[in-house]
Amino acid sequence: MAIETIITQVAVLQGEIAGVRQAFDNPPSNIHVTPCFVNFMAEADSDSVNYIRKTHHLIKMQLYVSKQVTPEGEKLLRPFITLVLAKFDANITLNGTCDYSLIKHWASGVLTYGRTQYLGISFDLEAHEILSAA
Repeated sequence: MAIETIITQVAVLQGEIAGVRQAFDNPPSNIHVTPCFVNFMAEADSDSVNYIRKTHHLIKMQLYVSKQVTPEGEKLLRPFITLVLAKFDANITLNGTCDYSLIKHWASGVLTYGRTQYLGISFDLEAHEILSAA
């Protein structure tokens, strides 16, 4: 599958998470509502063994939760970590667009979009494709 198709399905899954108001498969010019996800293609690598190509995509899933950057605001983030991990653990093929996926890392804190700071969580999602030569 094309990475664009994978990211589109990532956004579909994110939109099904309780509390998420919007999920973008392409970065918008501005964020108007929170909580929302913005997804970025980070990097990819590929290798081939015995006519089988394995491609690994890294997708940065940025969850912008609140413009209120306060220590108390961190409490808003904790439930989202559990909800996001559960959603993606339950759908490792990302609606059939890859062979398997896994959130490998997440970190909460201040995220900047444009020139605005938000309290949020950054998730690193690896999507793996295994393609055999026909």
